[in-house]
Amino acid sequence: MRQYRFKSEKVYRRRRTVTALLLVTILILAGIYVYTKVLSNPQDNTTPPEQTTENPDVTQEPTNTPETPTPTPTPEPPKGTETKDHGFLPAIGSVEKSGKMDEIRAKVEEFISRQKGKYGVYFIDLATGESFGINDRDSYIAASTSKLPMNLLLYTKIESGEIDPNAKLKYLKEDFEPGTGIIQNQPFGTEYTVRETSRLSIVYSDNCGINMIIRILGIENICQYILDLGGDIYYDDGHRTSPHDLGLVTQELYRLYLNNPDLYGQLINDLENTVFNDRLAVLTSEGVKVAHKIGNQVRNVNDVGIVFASHPFVLAVMTDNVDVGTATNKIGEIAKLIYNEVEAYAGK
Repeated sequence: MRQYRFKSEKVYRRRRTVTALLLVTILILAGIYVYTKVLSNPQDNTTPPEQTTENPDVTQEPTNTPETPTPTPTPEPPKGTETKDHGFLPAIGSVEKSGKMDEIRAKVEEFISRQKGKYGVYFIDLATGESFGINDRDSYIAASTSKLPMNLLLYTKIESGEIDPNAKLKYLKEDFEPGTGIIQNQPFGTEYTVRETSRLSIVYSDNCGINMIIRILGIENICQYILDLGGDIYYDDGHRTSPHDLGLVTQELYRLYLNNPDLYGQLINDLENTVFNDRLAVLTSEGVKVAHKIGNQVRNVNDVGIVFASHPFVLAVMTDNVDVGTATNKIGEIAKLIYNEVEAYAGK
């Protein structure tokens, strides 16, 4: 019995020793594991920030943040110019396009196909910027329509200060040219201001007056001016031009008028008060102002100008190999046809 107890005690001691060693080993391994984790993940050892738990039973006071008022959009000012003689005029291309050019062109083309001789037409709706042409880049005898680009160049020189409108021009023998006008009836040496010479060359289509203007401008400068505006034809080669080139010149007159109504309004006024009241001017019977310049030759009848319709427009019509009287009336009919079409879509 004692022997058995002794043996048992030895067994128990061995078991306790082994158990203790196991516990120590486990503790050591656990310590190593924790130490390794702390070193490899130091952020795990940081204290998480305190989270504020809202108390649902406590009523939060609303924050009185003033609301920013929505600004009222400022309406866009109309693009154009208010003029004394023509009211508000839209800038070129500032109005929504009509989409009617092909339709109007077809009607005009059908009309001129029934006429004897050749007709060239160029149209620009100045409000929308839309345009069309029929035989418009072909060359025609300019006749007195050339007086429009010549006078426009003169006015640009007056605006820039290169030419004084009150300076005197002397009527010389070399300026004489028979035909239209009143200066031819005056003695050589008669003096006119630049401004008066210009007026006579437009209102009476004075041939002597325009020769006096050409003398101070230079024919080469006039020809180049037309090309600089986008023209195709060098005018001095046979004194010829096209509806397209005249149309671009007239569009430039409108643009300059909007930029400087006081100065270019004088030229517009002269064009509205010529002694030639046919062709485009038939539209004045509709109560419409027309600033235009005609031109005639033996078998040629031309006209170009601005029609101050609901949408102001440029119209240039040139002819070749026509009867003068018949073509004069037909140009008026073309002007009326286009005017009615413009008024229909412009919504007057």
